[in-house]
Amino acid sequence: MDICEAASFEREKINRHPWELARIEVVKNFLTPIIAQKPATTILDLGCGDVFVAQQLAYQYPIATFHCVDIAFTPEIISTISEPVKNLPISLYSSTQELNNSISNKVDVVLLLDVIEHIEDEITFLKELNQSGLIDNNTKIIITVPAYQQLFSNHDVYLKHFRRYNIALLNDHLQQAGFKSQQTGYFFFSLLFLRIIQKLLQGNKTIDTEKGIGAYQSKGWIDTFMVNTLYFDFLIGKFFSVLGIKLPGLSCFSICQQQPS
Repeated sequence: MDICEAASFEREKINRHPWELARIEVVKNFLTPIIAQKPATTILDLGCGDVFVAQQLAYQYPIATFHCVDIAFTPEIISTISEPVKNLPISLYSSTQELNNSISNKVDVVLLLDVIEHIEDEITFLKELNQSGLIDNNTKIIITVPAYQQLFSNHDVYLKHFRRYNIALLNDHLQQAGFKSQQTGYFFFSLLFLRIIQKLLQGNKTIDTEKGIGAYQSKGWIDTFMVNTLYFDFLIGKFFSVLGIKLPGLSCFSICQQQPS
């Protein structure tokens, strides 16, 4: 969850939005084959927000190491967030430069989970990551972003998004930054229709009426049903992608690496 959406730094799954929990399952699906080859994987969660994602992944992959970076971190926020995860292999930094000064090895995986849409010049940001010294041509970059500019709404304004993406735009911007996608696609097909309806009903509402996922209140067993449904939605899309069919979805992703020199 973005820092700007966090009503509190609640560490448990209760009151976590089903979309957020389902996206973690999607990320696990991407990560599992990578970590199967190297269980002691070093993961950089860049734009990590409140560190909930890294915490859940650390439970799943206990031998992996997580470096979490977010420019919104203040000493006070770091102190608050670090206490509940102090027994996990998670370290927190307010910049990649700070991280670079603290580690000597390259990271194996970079997570950019719904991050680059918040950056006005994301190509320069990605170029800086490419040249940061934190990664090499073996590093996997896992990126998720909101899909389809036509669906840009007050919700995007509230979240301070600059854009939404399709596969072509995401691949083009990655290529300009020196990365090459190995796998791309969309996920959460079922949410696409809900967002279209939301866009149509938006009318003249202002961003003051929008709420982030931090305001979500648990619906009990309905949350579990929604998470399972969304993950099944992702698996259906993955099955069709094997057949060469890319279903649309509310989110877009790329798994990429540095372009060979």
